Amino acid sequence: MSSRVGFGIVAAAIALGGSAASAAPIYLNSSNISVALGPTMAPNPFANQTTAISLANVINAPSATAPEDHLSPTTHVWVSGGSLELVFDFGVEYDLTTLHFWNYFAESFDVDNVAFTFFDSSNANVGSLNVTPALGGAGGNPIFAEDYALSFPSNVRFVNAVLTGTNGEVDFNNIGFTADLSQVPEPAAIGLLYLGLAGLAVSRFGLLARREGSRS
Repeated sequence: MSSRVGFGIVAAAIALGGSAASAAPIYLNSSNISVALGPTMAPNPFANQTTAISLANVINAPSATAPEDHLSPTTHVWVSGGSLELVFDFGVEYDLTTLHFWNYFAESFDVDNVAFTFFDSSNANVGSLNVTPALGGAGGNPIFAEDYALSFPSNVRFVNAVLTGTNGEVDFNNIGFTADLSQVPEPAAIGLLYLGLAGLAVSRFGLLARREGSRS
């Protein structure tokens, strides 16, 4: 039993190192993040749906490459006569690599600017970005995301986004992010973990051997 525990310690270290070294980029949507209205917003600013449905629509794209049907009530987000402030909570800190934005397909209702501000878990400001998104789709459905490569920011937990339209309309389908989990163990740190756990296992084996020798 004790020898199996020792081997289990080493196996756990190897599994941990393997998972950290092979961590893949993560698409952030409704399955792993949340979004709420910002503090400047009225309780229900949306022109076509309830707040609950509209907020769900903001982050429900299943992938960064998924098409969106603007005419569907389960994808459409619309504020008429003002701006829209959103606050995203990622739950943990991420290093953002790509922003994905599904804009409306006609100039009359589209989003003309999005001002992003990024915060870490302590609410410290770690960066900002202004985006002028292109029109979505090719004059109609389906709408695909426009992708913006991000070389920053790191350690992001919260994102504040203010969406505006020059015609007083804010009409779009989705906002998504692709990211890497922050603070993944470095290879050197993993190597030290290997050595420490392997040493613990060897010490355990030696102690067991001495005990068995004294009994004989």
